[in-house]
Amino acid sequence: MTKNSYGGLFIAFDGPNGVGKSTVIEHVESELVARNIAVFLTKEPTDTELGLFTRRIAETLDGESLTCLVAADRYHHLKQEVVPHLLKGEVVLSDRYVLSSLILQCMDGVNADFVLAVNERAICPDIQVAISADRDVVRSRLATRGQLTRFERGQRTGEELVFLQRGKNALARLGIEVLDIENSGNLQRNVSCIVERILEAAKE
Repeated sequence: MTKNSYGGLFIAFDGPNGVGKSTVIEHVESELVARNIAVFLTKEPTDTELGLFTRRIAETLDGESLTCLVAADRYHHLKQEVVPHLLKGEVVLSDRYVLSSLILQCMDGVNADFVLAVNERAICPDIQVAISADRDVVRSRLATRGQLTRFERGQRTGEELVFLQRGKNALARLGIEVLDIENSGNLQRNVSCIVERILEAAKE
């Protein structure tokens, strides 16, 4: 993966399904905006034609094929959305990034080295926020959802948490800063911790 040389700050948020990731991101965005910081919120898979196709086909496609498709959407995402906003000096918050591939694609049996190789030219996040939570808390959150993806069905939270740890270790070996957030409770504390680190990074 390549260092962010475009300016701005690129913050990626990843974690198991149902961990409360999207809620955390929304609150972080609000806190930053309240401080008059320019923020761009985005997600993967994207809402482009390619991203929507990726979401749909992920229910039946797996392995290296899905890994490459997810990466293709990611490269398009970087070119069309992430880089332009980094060039403006903005803080880009991405709901899912490479760490999600190291969780979900590895759950499909793909080797982590293959995932990293396919994403070799992707931009390193300046901060990787890795969100976890108690297994029972995550399962209770998933129970409130309507239609579940194949990754969310079958109580696979424990498996996701294992691959989350492995993925964090892989990114740390690449020199990427990983900020661990335990999100079983106290949302505001977690949001404050993330915002504080982003503000510190903006001054560095």
